[in-house]
Amino acid sequence: MKTADGCKLFGAHQALTGIQGGVVLLHSVVGCNFGSMAFHAACDMADIRQTCTVISDSDVIFGGEESLSRALRHAEELCSPEVIFLVTGCVSDIIQDDVHSAAKAFRGRARVVTVEAAGYRGGLEDGYEAALTALAELMSPLPTAEAPAINLLGLGADDHRAGPDLEALRGLLHGKVRLNTVLSRCSLEELRRAPSAGLNVVLGRGVGLAREMERRFGIPFEVLDYPYGLTGAEGLWHCLERRFGLDFSEERASFRRRTAEGLRPVYSYLQALYGMPVSLIGSGARSRGMARFLIRELGMEVACQAEREALTDLEDFFDRVRASETAVLFGSSFEAELAEELEIPLLRYDYPVFDRLCVTCRPYVGAEGTLCLTEDLLNEIMGTWNQKGALYQ
Repeated sequence: MKTADGCKLFGAHQALTGIQGGVVLLHSVVGCNFGSMAFHAACDMADIRQTCTVISDSDVIFGGEESLSRALRHAEELCSPEVIFLVTGCVSDIIQDDVHSAAKAFRGRARVVTVEAAGYRGGLEDGYEAALTALAELMSPLPTAEAPAINLLGLGADDHRAGPDLEALRGLLHGKVRLNTVLSRCSLEELRRAPSAGLNVVLGRGVGLAREMERRFGIPFEVLDYPYGLTGAEGLWHCLERRFGLDFSEERASFRRRTAEGLRPVYSYLQALYGMPVSLIGSGARSRGMARFLIRELGMEVACQAEREALTDLEDFFDRVRASETAVLFGSSFEAELAEELEIPLLRYDYPVFDRLCVTCRPYVGAEGTLCLTEDLLNEIMGTWNQKGALYQ
């Protein structure tokens, strides 16, 4: 059996490692540290703020609290963080280390926030939700900002093209709404001012924290799919118009003009996409958002679609794709094996992407992002010998 997503620890890591001013301390074995770091390195090798207790055989026999206490001191000495995010793994959970007492006994300057994330206790999304909800401990009530301001929940530190997408999302607001705090790509200062926003916009995940902030601070929230294409942007704009009484008519018109102008030179290629069968897998909000874009804006036919967190065995999805006439696959680096087997192109858009780099500002969101996404799709098809002929039929 192949799991469709990572374990709970990987989800917690994704929720916490993007918070500047903090450091993630994994109380687990070295493999957890290596695996999570390998996924992160392709996104930003220059910003790796994590460490590990590296539980040993003797720790398994005699307990790992002493190693944890020592690691807490070393993490503060080496990284000088304001917050240490202590994340437990399978082994520390199995041997029942008292991590809360170790965190409480720590006498350093850094605050310790503990997240229990043993892999056998849940999947990646469970870990992401648990870690994100734990961040409420760092927030205090603040007056609501007078001008429209939102928090954006659901971005992972290691999401493919998260940085460019974030800037594109900021552009969709066009200065009419201030982007207050983005979780999980923010500083601790930005995290602490999150309660001043008038609305939490949740991109599929982060609902647990949104509910907690509604309970503590009275901040309402809206859950949206990932805003690919014009239809995705429309969903965001409709939400903000309804909540704040704004008008994004000019932004809609500008979006249409820019994409029409940009895609005009490849119109004949776009016609070849109409009715082309594709399959996609991704986290819920991304999978739904991408499927909507492919169907409504590119006219493609979605033969197989799966939400990663709802699958218990990735092979079930693979078998459905094998039985279909799928010509293009959308997913993560985990699906490269299937694409190679079927000799079809794979467009990587979902976490984790560890076999591609993104060093330029090429988003998949917004008008420019729509052009980049469509360009990459056409190039992937043209780069696959047994598929590129379809663009010339």
